[in-house]
Amino acid sequence: MDKKFSRSLAVIAMGVVLFTGAAMADNHSTGNAEADLRIAEMKKLGANMGAISKFAKGEVAYSDALVGNAKEIAAIAANMDTLFPEGSGVEESRAKPEIWNAEYKDAFDKDIAEFKAASDKLVVAVEGGDAATIGAALKETGASCGACHKQFRKPKD
Repeated sequence: MDKKFSRSLAVIAMGVVLFTGAAMADNHSTGNAEADLRIAEMKKLGANMGAISKFAKGEVAYSDALVGNAKEIAAIAANMDTLFPEGSGVEESRAKPEIWNAEYKDAFDKDIAEFKAASDKLVVAVEGGDAATIGAALKETGASCGACHKQFRKPKD
């Protein structure tokens, strides 16, 4: 196995271990199982986006693990509309009440649909392995996340 590739895998593995430890350390319950699931999925989403971002920034070499990261993002996106059931809008989740307001349903559904489409493109881009294509797809996926956060997520305290 190529030394550079081995080091890249070691760096990725170390990052996963460190992130998992940090996530476990900050794994407190909101008292609402549905909100807890949503928060956990959002943390997974962030970790997977971060892994691909490191490649896009040239910090790590391409590896097959990135395909798994992209597929995990797409899987979370595919289930995004199930992560916001009525009654799961606890304060700790940072989800704004507008999510469950009929007046904003179309906008929220549109944001989720755009995220799903962008994440599917990200999978294809990562499978292709071209850094520029991956960077563009990651940017689009991140923008779709940001659009939803702008309207439907409370700022961090």
